[in-house]
Amino acid sequence: MHGDLRLSLRLMRAYLAAVDHGSIAAAAAALNVASSAVATAIDKVEAEFATTLVTRTRARGVTPTTAGRLLADRIRALLEDYQAVMSEGHALGSALTGELRIGYYAPVAPAFLPGIVQPLLAAHPGLTAHFRDCDNDSAQAGLLDGTLDVIVFAGGEVRVGIATEVLIEVPPYLLAPAGHAFTLRDHASLKDLEGADLVLLDLPLAGAYTRRLFEAANVTPRIVATASTTEMVRSLVGAGVGLAVLNMRPRTTVSYGGDELTAVPLSPAAPGLMLMAGYVDGRPRRVVTAFLDALRDWFSGPNADALTVRE
Repeated sequence: MHGDLRLSLRLMRAYLAAVDHGSIAAAAAALNVASSAVATAIDKVEAEFATTLVTRTRARGVTPTTAGRLLADRIRALLEDYQAVMSEGHALGSALTGELRIGYYAPVAPAFLPGIVQPLLAAHPGLTAHFRDCDNDSAQAGLLDGTLDVIVFAGGEVRVGIATEVLIEVPPYLLAPAGHAFTLRDHASLKDLEGADLVLLDLPLAGAYTRRLFEAANVTPRIVATASTTEMVRSLVGAGVGLAVLNMRPRTTVSYGGDELTAVPLSPAAPGLMLMAGYVDGRPRRVVTAFLDALRDWFSGPNADALTVRE
């Protein structure tokens, strides 16, 4: 076996065209090349296999030998396989088929991602979506190692090689059980939470962010419980364990425990979190581009307002 490829696709196409057309001139016309290029291709193919593959007439006609016809059949199959590989490869970049692997670090992502993805899946039956709950680090690592196609995450430090765009800035708000004194007011302030019982969403970035808010306001609440999911925080608040400071809210006012909750704007406004989309820098697959377009459309429309609490 040769260690390198001595015959290019161009040479094999020229040889096959000469056999199929039975003429060097006709093959040259079909390939839009000079007749000398076809003749040279035949010479190189014969030299590679050290055998006569065609007989030539003075009128520049060619007739394949038995070996020449067998080789032509093999080259034809090879070129067809090559074309199939190229077509499949282009389909990976252009068709809305296959798998779309979405990583998210957004506590209320279930409030918006299903509605964004559903139209894509309905319009493209060959597409399958996979969702993975992540933290910021694992979301970005999955994107860079190829296990995720696109991520939706809450800002923070972005790794080299990841392109991002801001979807929305989400301000913090106070979550209280229905009927709490704070829910009777138009707004609350962080100062009001001095010494108050607090349930903390203790996730990477989210927990540190909330603590920084209180430090900047010189406020020290009493953290009575922590939880790693937004729904547990909401359920603890609904059960009367304490209050919470969150950023995004789901499109329901009821906790898993069946308790009514009220979101109260904070005033003065405090720094918010940036919800961002991320993908590998370069030219994303068409399915990723379609998903990003759907994300942008959704967050530029009225539905996104339901996820934020503003005064």
